[in-house]
Amino acid sequence: MIATPKLRYLNWVKQGFHQLSIRQKIFYGYGLALGIAVLGTTAGLVIGDRYFQQAKQQMIVVDEEASLLSSLQGELLEIQIHQQEILPFLQQPQSLQRGVADFKSDLADAETLLAQAQEFSQTISERDLQALFTKYNSTIAGYFEQLRLLIRQILPLSSQPSGATKAQQLISKFSQSQDALKFYQFAHELTDFAKTLQKRQDEAHLAQEQAALIQAQIIIVSMLLSVAIAAILAFYTSTIIAYPINAVTNIAQRVTQEANFDLQAPVMTQDEVGALTSSLNQLIHQVKHLLEEQQAESQVRLIQSEKMSSLGRMLAGVAHEINNPINFISGNLVHAKTYTDDLLALLQTYKAEVPHPSPAVQTLAEEIDLEFLEADLPKLFNSMTVGADRTREIVRSLKDFSRLDDGEVQLVELHACLDSTLLILNNRLKNGISLVRNYGEIPPIPGYTGLLYQVFMNLLSNAIDALEEKLAENPEFLPEVTIITECWQNDLAIVRIVDNGPGISPENQQKIFETFFTTKPRGIGTGLGLAIAYQIVVEKHQGKITCKSELNQGTEFVLALPISHP
Repeated sequence: MIATPKLRYLNWVKQGFHQLSIRQKIFYGYGLALGIAVLGTTAGLVIGDRYFQQAKQQMIVVDEEASLLSSLQGELLEIQIHQQEILPFLQQPQSLQRGVADFKSDLADAETLLAQAQEFSQTISERDLQALFTKYNSTIAGYFEQLRLLIRQILPLSSQPSGATKAQQLISKFSQSQDALKFYQFAHELTDFAKTLQKRQDEAHLAQEQAALIQAQIIIVSMLLSVAIAAILAFYTSTIIAYPINAVTNIAQRVTQEANFDLQAPVMTQDEVGALTSSLNQLIHQVKHLLEEQQAESQVRLIQSEKMSSLGRMLAGVAHEINNPINFISGNLVHAKTYTDDLLALLQTYKAEVPHPSPAVQTLAEEIDLEFLEADLPKLFNSMTVGADRTREIVRSLKDFSRLDDGEVQLVELHACLDSTLLILNNRLKNGISLVRNYGEIPPIPGYTGLLYQVFMNLLSNAIDALEEKLAENPEFLPEVTIITECWQNDLAIVRIVDNGPGISPENQQKIFETFFTTKPRGIGTGLGLAIAYQIVVEKHQGKITCKSELNQGTEFVLALPISHP
């Protein structure tokens, strides 16, 4: 289906809008809505004002025309009044002069107003008024000229006895002349025109009021229309912004409720919501990856735990099997030494009683080297006793180490725990590694004996591995392991295990406690030793374990264990 140009334009606008940031969408969306509202209101004001100004201009023209015609009618009335006042003033020279002056002034004003009215009618294209002035233009001019002539004729009569009669005759003759009659006709038509103009003036006032009402209606309608359009745009903008957010929220809720980490939120926009959606998708993928790693880690930990549990049970069985004959040997050694001492005492008594034994006895004594036997046999029993005691210590250490799954907190002697671990590792320490023990005074701490054995075993084994690696590279190297214990502020028991091995690089120091991280070759290191040690110290004992290391200088692990149960 071929899209129309209008549809293509809408799709182009929508795509462009989706590429904007949320801030830009809000800014442009509400800016457009506000702009439309302002533009619509302004257009309403302009259109309404246009109607109002037209009506107002029409009313101004009508009012000015009415004012001008009213003034003209007034002046014409004044002229007629002055015309009637001439006769009474004939016997009063001063009043006559003043009246004639006013009369001439009114004539001049009337002519001026007539000229203005004619010019105004031409300016506003008032055809009726133009036709009236055109019709009576010569009549008006002749009437004014006859008036001036009448005044000139009447003025000399003021000094004559019969001047009033002659003036009366002149005025009567002037009033009945054709120019005067036509002028009166003009004044009458002018009055009719003024009445018509009054109606037009009323209509103009009514038109102005209607224009004001229309202006208000246009403004209100335009404002309402603009607000409606602005509201639609605002709603559309909000919908465009909210829809991707709702989609992301729905996916997040489904992932949380269903634990389905294969879900991915659709990336609909390129703004902050789009970036948030991409981040959420990456987070879901990362969580899925971490869960898979965690499951693998849990499986490895379970296998390791089973191995250690099996090892513990095996060690406990071996220790038990060894312990029984060792106890038998140790118990019988006491009696054997007593019996031997008695026999040696008897031999000494025999020598004293029989200084010169028979040749056969002397020969046998020489053959068995009796003197050496008498001196070495006590030493032999002492050596056997020491060996049996050491074997018992090894068995005790194996029994302690085998207690990995003890579930109860006990008071642990850290020094005994360290010594037992060193005893187990004694065979590896014989390879030219110097051991320095600097034990301070620390009280027994609450903890899990078997787990702490495992921590010390991991740390000491790693230290020995590092020293053996460096010793293999440099035969002249003097390896050394230092164990320092101290009590800190009567709150913590501090154990420091220091070696002068190759050290750990700074980038690896940040990862040594991570599960499966190891720098040993594949098949040798599992990457679980330090992770398990960290879990035992921090989670099981609420302590701390830190590492300080410098390349070619050595490594120091510091354990801080609470003296009192937290």
